[in-house]
Amino acid sequence: MKETAFVAKNQNSWKALETFNHSGITGLATEDVREFARLFRLASHHLAYAKTHFPHGEVVPYLNRLVGISHNFFYVRDVSSFGEVKNFFAEILPRTVRETYRYHVLAIAFFVFGVFFAAFYVSGDTSRLSEIMPEGMGFAYGETPDLGDGGITWDGSLMSAFFITNNTAVAFNTFALGVFGGIGSIIILVYNGLVVGGLFGFFHAENADLLVAYSLILPHGVPELSAIFLAGGGGLMLGKGFLLPGEYSRRHSLVIHAKKAVKLIPAIIIMLAAAAFIEGFFTPLPISPVFKIAFAALIGMGLIAYFLKGACARR
Repeated sequence: MKETAFVAKNQNSWKALETFNHSGITGLATEDVREFARLFRLASHHLAYAKTHFPHGEVVPYLNRLVGISHNFFYVRDVSSFGEVKNFFAEILPRTVRETYRYHVLAIAFFVFGVFFAAFYVSGDTSRLSEIMPEGMGFAYGETPDLGDGGITWDGSLMSAFFITNNTAVAFNTFALGVFGGIGSIIILVYNGLVVGGLFGFFHAENADLLVAYSLILPHGVPELSAIFLAGGGGLMLGKGFLLPGEYSRRHSLVIHAKKAVKLIPAIIIMLAAAAFIEGFFTPLPISPVFKIAFAALIGMGLIAYFLKGACARR
């Protein structure tokens, strides 16, 4: 597309944004604020496109000024940040998860593939579990775990710290390695699915007490895996930005996708911290496995309700 055609195609939206810049956005109705935000994002994308395709054209300095003025309105900060934090967790975060749900569904699909593959593989011969499980887990080498009554004795604080360190590293790698075309994220998702599926296959093949077994996995597994799925979805977003830049340069495409993906990080951190606390302090408790599984179900339903917040109301 030539610069003149690019300008002719998009100048109406730029003029509309100029109108907002001249009048300001204070006191605007909600729908007008949303329209301003849409025009601002659109102009930002146009600027990125123009810098790539018309780096010496007249449209670049114009869009630089337009986006710069809009940026000052759009990112003006209130004296108190409490409202911003509240709005982020109440509106922006769940909306971002909904808008990017296809990536998270794809992440779940890769994980589930690993689960089913390992479950069938190990259930046929439990000695195969040692091929999958990380070193240091005793029953990875043929030892049948003693699940007892679902209670475990350990130092909750120490184990919580260990779990959050380990799980954060996994989530970070799942997210960050997606920049390599999403391959790194896919490998980590499938491998974690293999570990979980291997355990399931092992427990079933060994006729373990499944109620107790799942009660030791699900309470912390629900928030932990939810965080991994969000991290995996974020990684796949980065991968798409790198592999399929579309009309943008690869660098600008990656930046655009990264800006959306990083909004998921607070949710990932919070869910990992919650999972580590549950695994360190709640999972070891010698209480009814039914109660533990019910607790896991409650967490799962709560997460679904939170991320779907506002979706049904708009339909």
